[in-house]
Amino acid sequence: MTSKKNIYIIILLFLTLTTFIILGTYYYISSKQENLLKSIYNSTHINIVKTTQNLIKDKQNTTLAIALALAKNDSLYRLMENKDYDKLEYKKISDELNQYSKYKNVWIQIVDKNGKSVYRSWTDLKGDNLLFRKDLKNTLTNQNVSTSISVALFNLTLKARTPIFDYNNNFLGALEVITHFNSISKDLKENNIDCLVITDKKYRKILKYPYTNIFIDDYYIANKNANMDLVNYVKNNDVEKYINIPNYIVENGYLISNFILYNKNNEKLAYIINFMDLNNIDLQIVKSFKVQIIMVSVIALIIIFFSFLIYLYSSHLKEIKSQENKKQSILDSQSNIIVITNGEEIIDANKKLYDFFKDANNLEEFRKNYVCICNTFLDMDNEFYIIKKDYGGKNWAEYVLNNEDKNFKVAIKNSNDKITHFSLKASMINNENYIIATFTDITKEVEQIEKDKEKDRLLYQQSKIAAIADTLKNIAHQWRQPLSVISTIASGMKIQKELNSLTNEDFNNSCNTIIDNTQRLSNTIENFTNFFNKDDSIVRFSFVESIKNTINFFDSIFEKNSIKCIFTYDNDMILDCNKNDFSQAILNILDNSVYALIENKQEDERYIFIDFTNKILQIKDTGNGIDEKLLSKILEPYFTTKHQAFGVGLGLYVVQEFFVKNLAYKIDIKNVTFDYENKEYSGTNFIIDFN
Repeated sequence: MTSKKNIYIIILLFLTLTTFIILGTYYYISSKQENLLKSIYNSTHINIVKTTQNLIKDKQNTTLAIALALAKNDSLYRLMENKDYDKLEYKKISDELNQYSKYKNVWIQIVDKNGKSVYRSWTDLKGDNLLFRKDLKNTLTNQNVSTSISVALFNLTLKARTPIFDYNNNFLGALEVITHFNSISKDLKENNIDCLVITDKKYRKILKYPYTNIFIDDYYIANKNANMDLVNYVKNNDVEKYINIPNYIVENGYLISNFILYNKNNEKLAYIINFMDLNNIDLQIVKSFKVQIIMVSVIALIIIFFSFLIYLYSSHLKEIKSQENKKQSILDSQSNIIVITNGEEIIDANKKLYDFFKDANNLEEFRKNYVCICNTFLDMDNEFYIIKKDYGGKNWAEYVLNNEDKNFKVAIKNSNDKITHFSLKASMINNENYIIATFTDITKEVEQIEKDKEKDRLLYQQSKIAAIADTLKNIAHQWRQPLSVISTIASGMKIQKELNSLTNEDFNNSCNTIIDNTQRLSNTIENFTNFFNKDDSIVRFSFVESIKNTINFFDSIFEKNSIKCIFTYDNDMILDCNKNDFSQAILNILDNSVYALIENKQEDERYIFIDFTNKILQIKDTGNGIDEKLLSKILEPYFTTKHQAFGVGLGLYVVQEFFVKNLAYKIDIKNVTFDYENKEYSGTNFIIDFN
């Protein structure tokens, strides 16, 4: 009868909780879904703004590069001196850029020192004075290289100007390269973004010859490849609404983001209205969130239901246990020695204890012979081997109980006077002040460990030899470039000498370069000697200085492979260990990073960051990281992710042996994602904690 009543109560409580959980889940999903959408849209808006900014910056840099290249032209100086502007052939260059690059409308203009346009590659119009343009006037006045974004007679454009001087350093005028927003609009389109570049209406009167001839009222559309459907949409829905969007709006199936373009005087030039179709925005996280919350709710209901069942079962089990004494049978069924004690004397034990101590057949005899099992513990001169003594006010059992995260052992002689090793674990009996101590025989494991120590020693020596081989390859890399330079210079001097064209200045410069590279070879030899000094003594040395020496050791390899190594630290520290082993371990970590960067990254994305803060060393690269399935294995001997020609899997094993086994420091290896100079990278972070 009582059982049936309990079942009815469980069903009622479960249905009540189910109702509350379902209603709560519904309201929680509704509120969180709206916040998630806002977060995703805001993140998308920020990404659109960053993409737009980067594209504009790249276009400005490209425009400037073209201007600088075109200005270095002997024929340009001659034609400007003679005022033969009609012979300039920049229209041909514009056509070639249109044909062979993504920049389809590159305009080139020559302005004389008085501010008159004397040549335009895109039109025959010339002779007009352009000093009304502040950006051009500044270049003519200060005679400097500059870039700007401005509205002129023809369009809203990106401009780069470089002054033109003759060979007597007389100022002749300026060359200006003008590019448009069409390629930027095209690049945005490749990122699923349609854009309208809308010039502020205050520039309507300046645009005498509008390039695109597309207007919405007084607002000029500067990108010729603008989507006319969107132009009409903005026109029909009031253009003022879209240029005054604070950040973004969601409308008509689009996320519409506004990017305001300013000139160098912080005046509004234009508005880049970006349209992203909502179908191109990944909303999978919202769907996943709903599924996860529903699953959590279901799991919660299942847990609650089974909790009630477990409660009933536990109650029933207690009733059974109260009717019979099962404690001893449970203890005797264990394969390990189990002792119940207060740390001073034995309270109870299982049969395995008496099987081990042949001189005691029951608890009374054991108490008479030993009182406490701790009286049989042998002193093995090892902190992890427990003996009978005071542990800071706690007896041996209490000490083991309060340090359950440690792997304690005990050694006891059996009836044959042979030492047996046990692992020792302790737990507390509920509602009693007694401790359950479990002794598990690990004698075979201990003996095997002793046998393996010699193997480990040989393996460690082998790993150091492999590390030396890796370092020798680094030495070869560092020698190759200076030797090549010396050979090239010597050959050149020989040829010049044979042709009687070797001047004293060339001879001295060549000799200086040979001396510099010889010094680099000498430094490499010195570094090599320091790294492989056979002195195995423990010394005190500067942590930061040793790291810097190791970086210098890699200098030529970094230079050859376009790797930028950045070392930062907050404080130095003094280490007491073998300096050569420390340097070798750091070298092995850097060698792995170099390999990863060369294999996985373009030259402009190869970085190694070494940071020492709060006594924690982090060596992080941008090499795309390691397969998560392999992370747990890379410190094992003979495991490598490299090709057989590049490693045998012992480099990081040396690191593990030195820092963890020899110095007892902690090592962690993680795959990380991080930002550097507004760009996201991923790679491996090797962490060594010296605290």
